[in-house]
Amino acid sequence: MAQRIHQDQYQPDICLESGWLRRQLAPSLGHCYTDRLQLEPGLSIAYSHYAPKIDIIESSVMEQDTVTFSLTFGLSGKSCYQPKQLHRDEFVFESKHSTVTTFGNSIGERCYQAGSTVNQLRIIVDGSLFERYQMPFSNEAGRLKSPQKHRHAVTTSSGDYLVQRLALLAQSNRHERPLEKHILVMNLLSEQLASLAQQEDLVSTTHRTLDESKLLKAKDFMLQNMEQPLSLAYIATHVGLSESKLQTGFKMYFNQSPYRFLLEARMLKAWELLQSGYQVAQAAYAVGYEHPSNFSAAFRQFFGQTPKSIASRQNH
Repeated sequence: MAQRIHQDQYQPDICLESGWLRRQLAPSLGHCYTDRLQLEPGLSIAYSHYAPKIDIIESSVMEQDTVTFSLTFGLSGKSCYQPKQLHRDEFVFESKHSTVTTFGNSIGERCYQAGSTVNQLRIIVDGSLFERYQMPFSNEAGRLKSPQKHRHAVTTSSGDYLVQRLALLAQSNRHERPLEKHILVMNLLSEQLASLAQQEDLVSTTHRTLDESKLLKAKDFMLQNMEQPLSLAYIATHVGLSESKLQTGFKMYFNQSPYRFLLEARMLKAWELLQSGYQVAQAAYAVGYEHPSNFSAAFRQFFGQTPKSIASRQNH
């Protein structure tokens, strides 16, 4: 079972050479650290190395008014980030892929597996830098558009030489060539934004071919019939879409799978029912679970606590 990391399991932050700041976990958990360097206001790079001895889960809480753009290059290994917000899918960061995320306030968990070494390079930008450099995130009618909250895209990494060069500087060459770091970051950022703009154009075109009213109808149908044993095929047939169009439409329009949407809706409804006095079995049947044991396992995985603990809390 994965171990959740608490604040007392982090060592005090260490100031490294040339302004780098290191945050690391206690050695008993493995060799796990993240080094971060601010290149200018609103622009930072981070290099992380995680080689945990056990499965670990790190909580992540970000509270801010501005939108942050994060570009992650997977150098080796694989990790994931699970947001706690409704309608959000798990983010996967893996080797040889670049992952773009934009977010505002966010609460979630980073997960790392024992015996797996994860190395990642990250460029972190806030919205002010896009305007300062007149660097469009997407260009619509010639207007500058800042990154939107809660967007996610994954591509196979291009510019491998640039990535590897910046990673090498981040790992070892801390004293020298600050200008080279800055140039490499701006080149990588520009390259990825151009690639993302092309994807946005493709997604926009595809959106118009989907019947968005049927996707909304599918959401309403799931919410109104969550007590039924709903299958993807049944939902698709009910709203007049193919299974593939239903899945693709949910991913593009709602940024999550139909399964994930239904799971979140069921779990949140079950929480409300348990708080209102329902017993575990009653709540399970009310949200479409034939076997309370399966419901309890899903509830615990989603919330990190058992439904019985919620129900008993209401009975005292």
